[in-house]
Amino acid sequence: MGKRDIGLIMAGGRGARFWPYSIFEKPKQFLNIVGTDSLIKQTFDRLSEFLSTEDIYIIADNKYRDLTIKAVPDFNEENYIAEPSPKNTAPCLIMANIVMADRDENSNVLVVPADHFIPDKDIFAKEMKNALLMADEKYIITSGIKPDSPHTGYGYIKFDISENTEINGTVFYDVDGFKEKPSIDKAREYISEENYFWNSGMFIYKLKYFKEFLKTYSPEYFKEYEKLENSFNNKDKFHSIYNEIRPDSIDYVLMEKVKEVKMFGAGFEWNDVGSWSSVYELNVKNENGNVSVGNSVFLNTENSMVYSTTDIPIALIGLDDIVVVNTKNGILVSAKKDLQSVKEVVKELARRDGREKYR
Repeated sequence: MGKRDIGLIMAGGRGARFWPYSIFEKPKQFLNIVGTDSLIKQTFDRLSEFLSTEDIYIIADNKYRDLTIKAVPDFNEENYIAEPSPKNTAPCLIMANIVMADRDENSNVLVVPADHFIPDKDIFAKEMKNALLMADEKYIITSGIKPDSPHTGYGYIKFDISENTEINGTVFYDVDGFKEKPSIDKAREYISEENYFWNSGMFIYKLKYFKEFLKTYSPEYFKEYEKLENSFNNKDKFHSIYNEIRPDSIDYVLMEKVKEVKMFGAGFEWNDVGSWSSVYELNVKNENGNVSVGNSVFLNTENSMVYSTTDIPIALIGLDDIVVVNTKNGILVSAKKDLQSVKEVVKELARRDGREKYR
């Protein structure tokens, strides 16, 4: 039996920056925010271009199981990995690794978030297949996105242009380090150089090597991995251990420490659909730079967006750089430059009206 390649979709995000459309009960990955299908369906279809549907896993809170099955009819329900509680990406990937390695620890896995927009499926498939081949050489591989602006909302990858390996036309560079989300001045400095790309948050590695990397570079989480692995057949104990793990990002826990990392520059179009700004960027604009999704009127208004899921008409008069989102869950009106702060609205609603509804 040959080596199998598998895909893992991380779908546990809350999508707070997409309030009021995205809510706790149905976050953004299950919504048709951009494109004709939900983001999770688009992600699954993109992976199934080159992976067997039987080899695609989804990890998220158990409360999203029914939403997942409804959104992705071709998904094998047995491959749903239910997190006992939300713990950020490091514990999430540890749990997923244990589940998938129990099936075949020699598998190479492609880990992707459920909420990215990548229309170039053929290029994506070609480059990811080559990355899965590279993972045999005991590397963690990631895709970098060439910046087109000094973005402060993304992490950056610094790589060595002089050290590279090519597989079937895809060039892999040695990674010198991961940089946190920068200030605007630092972001401008990064994009003035050729060897800083945005961090896409997609990773490729062999399952058994992931455990070895944790042992070498993150002993604290390696101990948690072993405790979870040893209790794998005892559901209550497994859940109890998982619930006590300190939440943290895989970037901080592992990626920023591992020396055996390669990056390829993505040849596909990519958007992380991180806020309503992304929706504005991805939609067709009229001659005044306005985006209309729903029943809207723009008078003497430029570079603005109305996104409405109801039939109520919305009019913008004499405004610039404004976003209005209208849904049955609420109404958002914001300056475009302040859309990253929508998450703070959700926190305030949680404080005021009940955390379970908005968290």
